[in-house]
Order: sequence, then C-alpha cells, then structure tokens
Amino acid sequence: MTEHWDEFFLKLHHQQILKEQLDVAENDEDWMLVSIEEAIKGMSNGSLVLPDEQDIQFQTLPLFDHQLTMSLPDSLIPEVRAGRPTDPSKSFVAKDKRAGILFGLHQSGQQLAPEQVELYQQQIIEQTSRVQPAMKLVEQKALHVQDAIISCYESIFLASPSPYYQIAFARSWHGNALIGSCQFKLENAPLWVPLTYAMLLTATWSELS
Repeated sequence: MTEHWDEFFLKLHHQQILKEQLDVAENDEDWMLVSIEEAIKGMSNGSLVLPDEQDIQFQTLPLFDHQLTMSLPDSLIPEVRAGRPTDPSKSFVAKDKRAGILFGLHQSGQQLAPEQVELYQQQIIEQTSRVQPAMKLVEQKALHVQDAIISCYESIFLASPSPYYQIAFARSWHGNALIGSCQFKLENAPLWVPLTYAMLLTATWSELS
C-alpha cells in the first residue's frame, strides 16, 4: 500500500512540475516536444520525425459521410463495437490502447449558432467541473478554421494510477453542436497537445453553418 501511494504522489509531483512548466511557458510552446506548425507540416507530408527519431505516420480519414476529413496518427485505430463501428453519421471514436490515448467526435442534435459556441463551451466546463471536481482547468482558446470558431479548453484530471490530460472542443456545424476531445496520459502531453491542435487546424469541414 505504501508503495502504491508513493507512486501516486510521485506522479502528482510530476503533474505539478508539468503544470508549472505550462504556466511559465504560457503561449511560447517551449514545453512542447514539437510545435503545432511542425505537427501541421508533418501531417501534410504524411509523417513526422520527432527529436528522438521516432517517426509518426498519419492517415487521412473521411468522417460523417465524407463531410469531414481529418489527418490522425495511424496509431489511433477507429473503435468497433459489437462487431460494427459506432454510428458513422453521429460519432467517431479512435483509440491507441497501448499508449492510453482516446480521440472522439460526436454530432449532437442540440441546436447551436456560431455566435453561441464559446458560451456553450463554458457551460460544458462548468458542468464537467461539478461532476469531476478533480479536473484542473489549464487553458482556454479559440481556433479559427475555415471561417468558423472551434472553442477549446485544456484540463488535467488527477486520476489514479495515471493523471491524464484532455483537450475538449466544440463548434457549430450544420446548425447543431459538434463536440469532441482527445485525452492522453499527462506524461504524453508535450507530444499530444500539438498533435491534437494540428489535427483540428488541418481538418476540412464541408457545408459550414
């Protein structure tokens, strides 16, 4: 039991170190393993070579009846449930089970106008904070993609045995809310934060609302 708690508090200590690095770095990306721009360039080339010489390959996937195209690392495998994929017109989920990474998108039936996106995201943050008080909000930002706004927030969850990091996002699409997130172990944040934003910034959305 003592060993378990020692390990847990050590991970929390590492979490605090990374949080301090994020606070100091603010917007300069110094703590990232690669910059968002480098990740975008790698996606356009089909591969990204990291400083440790690891090579990440990317796959381009048509989603939601070919209305959305995204480039994802090929370690993310689309999830299949009960022998069939999740409803491709409503949801998309991909996982890297070995690394503990989960990426998901869901088209909600809730109406959402473009000018309501940031308020909608704030409501999600408040609801999540109430349900999961272990969530620590890190940052909020708005991405501009194809003249639309994708509202994003980053958070840390002090979960045992492994604290994890999440980037959640929302946008208006076809007049309704589309929500999504990418979550990963806290130790993988320096790589997966820039990768996640690169995935969002290079996505191609059709029939924008």
